Amino acid sequence: MTRVSLHFASLLVFVAALVTIPGPSAAMTGDCDNDGAVTIDELTLIVNIALGSAPVTACPPGDINSDGSITIDEVLAAVGLALTGPLPTATAPPTPVATATAVPGTSSERTWVDASRPTNHNGNYAGAPDRTLRTLIWQPDTAGALPLFVMAHGFGGLPEKFEAMARSIADAGFVVAAPAFPLTNENAPGSYLHALQDVASQPADVSFVISKLLEANDAPGDPLEGRILTDQVAVLGHSLGGTTVLALTRKDCCRDTRVRASLLFAPGPINLFNNLFGTDPTDAGPPTLILQGTKDGTISYSVTEQLYTQIDPPRRFVGITGADHSDAIEARSLPLTALQSVSERAIVAFLNAMFRGADAALDSTLATLEAEGNAVHSDGTLP
Repeated sequence: MTRVSLHFASLLVFVAALVTIPGPSAAMTGDCDNDGAVTIDELTLIVNIALGSAPVTACPPGDINSDGSITIDEVLAAVGLALTGPLPTATAPPTPVATATAVPGTSSERTWVDASRPTNHNGNYAGAPDRTLRTLIWQPDTAGALPLFVMAHGFGGLPEKFEAMARSIADAGFVVAAPAFPLTNENAPGSYLHALQDVASQPADVSFVISKLLEANDAPGDPLEGRILTDQVAVLGHSLGGTTVLALTRKDCCRDTRVRASLLFAPGPINLFNNLFGTDPTDAGPPTLILQGTKDGTISYSVTEQLYTQIDPPRRFVGITGADHSDAIEARSLPLTALQSVSERAIVAFLNAMFRGADAALDSTLATLEAEGNAVHSDGTLP
């Protein structure tokens, strides 16, 4: 066994130590005992099978293609399900809050191709010499230039899953954009389950999309002409998108200094990807708002709270009581639920403090959210 293989195996075991995968399906990848959940012990067993330390018969569900072995791709598929979050169950729909069922504004779609970087081979997908970033854009009806807010989806996510949240934030006076990452979006060629390590390319994807948006802002006749305040850029990342934003704003490999504010919703711990992003510290970065659900079964609440203590001020933290990994940030339709409203109010207040000097309004909003039963931490410094 090579040193690289051993290092990668230890990385996967560390991932397994952070997450479990609940779900109703007895056939899901890595559910060795068919009890509807993938546990830490099962992920460790799958790694041992891949390393040749245990027979494949010890966990047949780990052998996706039934070829008598477990490959790194199959290990990543099991680990990747952890970053996808719990599978949906038959529960009552969340109660919507009393907000408008329609938000004025416009939405559009652009497809930009970065010819300078390739898309890697992925499962049965051969790859491509470039990277294609399909991007959804939302704008309010109001005229004039506005701050730019970019949203980065998680593992198996889509920009469409942000639809209602993005519209609500745009209506508060922002141009909002959300790209679909080439290999980790829900519809990725070759299946996103094989593509966890493509996160290494995603910070540059976000930088590329920001550049294309700013180019459109300067292009005569473009629908985005003059719509963006080019020195007022913020980026939010959810789950693996949060890992992406951590690298984009806090890692020497990938730092984009145009990003003046970062927002992290249940971010995947970036130290799991030191082999991709380096081991330099992540304490220094722009003002940051962190949001985390208290019932997140994918990313531990305590891990995200610890991240908050490790980054430099200015910083804010909102623990959303009762929220899981995605239900307070992914919102396809209006009205927003009560959990989604917590996120929307915190995000808009933070952005207004960053770009419009509304510091008192931020403090007031966070105080209200805390009074409603959510956890709020603040270092006391202003964005």
